[in-house]
Amino acid sequence: MTQKHQPDLQKVQQTSVKIQEVCQRADAGISILDDLISQLESQINTSPLYRYRSKKS
Repeated sequence: MTQKHQPDLQKVQQTSVKIQEVCQRADAGISILDDLISQLESQINTSPLYRYRSKKS
């Protein structure tokens, strides 16, 4: 039979803190990308070529 070990609580807490930090950095990166996408869509929608093509179709 294998014995089940109780995980080290301090190590679990440290890992949890690291994961939370990674998630916060990822959320910040996603927020930046969302803003960039919004800016690009705005630029595309106001470009003369886009307006020409949208009128043509």
